[in-house]
Amino acid sequence: MAPTQYVYNRGWPYFIGVCGSYADQYQKALEIFPEMKKVDLCPNTITYSTLLVASEKKDDLDVGLMLLSHAKKDGVAPNLVMCRCLLAMCSRRFQKACTLGEPVLSNNSGSLQLDSKWTSLALMVYRETIGAGVVPTIEELSLVLGCLQLPYDASLKERLVEHLGLTVETSKGSNLCSLIDGFCEYDPRACSLLEEAASLGIVPLTSFKGSPIVVDVRNLHIHAAQVYLLTVLKSLKHRLAAGAKIPNISILLPVEQSHIQTPTGEKTIKIAGRINRAVAALLRRLGLPYQGNESFGKIRINGVILKRWFQPKLESPFSWQQTGFSFSQTQLRKGISHQQRTIRTGDLSLD
Repeated sequence: MAPTQYVYNRGWPYFIGVCGSYADQYQKALEIFPEMKKVDLCPNTITYSTLLVASEKKDDLDVGLMLLSHAKKDGVAPNLVMCRCLLAMCSRRFQKACTLGEPVLSNNSGSLQLDSKWTSLALMVYRETIGAGVVPTIEELSLVLGCLQLPYDASLKERLVEHLGLTVETSKGSNLCSLIDGFCEYDPRACSLLEEAASLGIVPLTSFKGSPIVVDVRNLHIHAAQVYLLTVLKSLKHRLAAGAKIPNISILLPVEQSHIQTPTGEKTIKIAGRINRAVAALLRRLGLPYQGNESFGKIRINGVILKRWFQPKLESPFSWQQTGFSFSQTQLRKGISHQQRTIRTGDLSLD
């Protein structure tokens, strides 16, 4: 039976669905797609969703983007399935680029910024999904946040610190991550996305009224959990700059159990899952000590330690004033200081 006749007899959504469900039929589904247009059969959301699921299984991003383009022309708005498939393929490519050491940063505007085509694609798909009136879930949010994570590279942190124009007192063991937007872990846009997600009800809002502040990441995915914590730290940093007292933080983590055999019989123990380990690793990279064991589902950060972390010791006696400023503001202060020094020395050349 000819493919077109098959479509008429059983319905094109059925045929596309059957072909898209099996890897060896993936190409056949793509071949029948243009034939639908020839006989004035307009693909709908089911068609595009099914084909995108198949393209994601084959990790064929080019076809996925082609389908998204056709969907726009046919007036089919992206749904959660389409968004999730495209974000997953972008995320895999971004993670691979970071692992292989490919350049994902640029210095075009005078500051180091995340500049990856996979990140740009992920943000575009995420934005278009929200623009279509669809509220993403925590899964889509975590995928796009993963495309905004900076590579784990000590030299990268050094470069970010160098752009601040500050010198740390190495004898004090200070950490300048707290002075950098995104804390050397994520692109600053990640916190903005998280704040938007909170306004949409995707992640819970954190109350800053009580003490300790409770940060509940038990139902979040890894990237969402990390950025959620970083966003809380960002808010506390601003509150400290405004003169507010920094309270303790309690971080609630999911509790996982495992059964082991002992000489006295089977025993149940608590273990640290992937989210727990990811949050603990984040705090270690930031240089933020915590109390408790992540395996037991709760850890605590002391407010006094957090305040010191926000205000690292610098060589200049006046450099504490800069701790409340972002990277761009610090660069502006450097430029003004240079101009003032030039005027005082009488060097008014244009060089």
